[in-house]
Amino acid sequence: MSNKKLGQDIFAGSLDKTIKTVDAGEDFIRRTYMIRRKFIDMIDREAFWNRENKQIVLDGILKNYFKNKIIKPIPNE
Repeated sequence: MSNKKLGQDIFAGSLDKTIKTVDAGEDFIRRTYMIRRKFIDMIDREAFWNRENKQIVLDGILKNYFKNKIIKPIPNE
């Protein structure tokens, strides 16, 4: 049985697991985000017609979005 008490976040610390991929050579972190169904459909179709992995399509979208932006770091709490 687990040592977690009722009301504790059972997922604390478990979402930041780093995943090494063989072909990309970069680190990925598994996270859960809510994405509109229409965007998921667009990513699926783009990946299908370009014969690419969905992760590669999403990486391309995010790279283009952040290309010329300066993002300030989050201040330490």
